[in-house]
Amino acid sequence: MNRKLSMILLLVFVLILVVFGTWQLFAGNLKAAFSTFPFLLIMYLFVLKLRR
Repeated sequence: MNRKLSMILLLVFVLILVVFGTWQLFAGNLKAAFSTFPFLLIMYLFVLKLRR
């Protein structure tokens, strides 16, 4: 149950980051749009570590 909850929270956080980045990209604010990339990279590395 704990693993399932953490994965749901991780998914919600990543979706919020992607939506924010897309919204800022279409608004023309490139600095804000690409500022989410480091967080997405950290989340990707975190998921890779969970799978092992």
